[in-house]
Amino acid sequence: MAERNYAVLGLGRFGLKVAETVVKTGVTMLVADSDSEKIDNVGGRFASAVSFDMTNVEALRDIGLENIDVAIVDLSDDLEGSISCVMTCVECGVEQIVATADNHRAGAVLKRLGATEIIIPEEESALRLAKALISDDFLEYTDLGDGLCIVKLHVKTEWGGKSIRKLKLHEKNGITIIAVQGEEGLTADFSADHVLNTGDPIALAMKKDALYQFV
Repeated sequence: MAERNYAVLGLGRFGLKVAETVVKTGVTMLVADSDSEKIDNVGGRFASAVSFDMTNVEALRDIGLENIDVAIVDLSDDLEGSISCVMTCVECGVEQIVATADNHRAGAVLKRLGATEIIIPEEESALRLAKALISDDFLEYTDLGDGLCIVKLHVKTEWGGKSIRKLKLHEKNGITIIAVQGEEGLTADFSADHVLNTGDPIALAMKKDALYQFV
């Protein structure tokens, strides 16, 4: 597999952590930020580290984004800068563009402009905490993108002995049960009258926000 080249545009806490983690694998990494002090502090760790106004499209073009395969745009507190970076990355042919955003509205804007993935740092941190808090019941978590996820967990005590119809998880919480425990493991072949047993594995599809409802 050909080596991929990476760029982190904006050294917020998320961007810096990604840069420091990825560069340890030996890949080529470019980092850029409008704060020259941040660049001075990390410059020696990366193949290239530059400081300039992140809203300056010409400056962005000059750093060689056409040679970048994956770009992480971490300017969630600067929507104008994020827009400039995402649009320039698209124009330069960057295949994968991961952008942070302060909220879903800003994320939707960046997505329409060409970002392939949106990260809302505070939300992601909350999800990690939520998964840790429900670790006794939690089995698996799959991010489907666009604010949706699938979780596999043990049936909670308060759900045990009740039918899916009676629980009304979809009506009350927007949670859809997609698989329950059958005779030979999880199965998608079940009815609304299926009675759940405490501790059995179950798979649910939901919006990420709904995960917090049963933490």
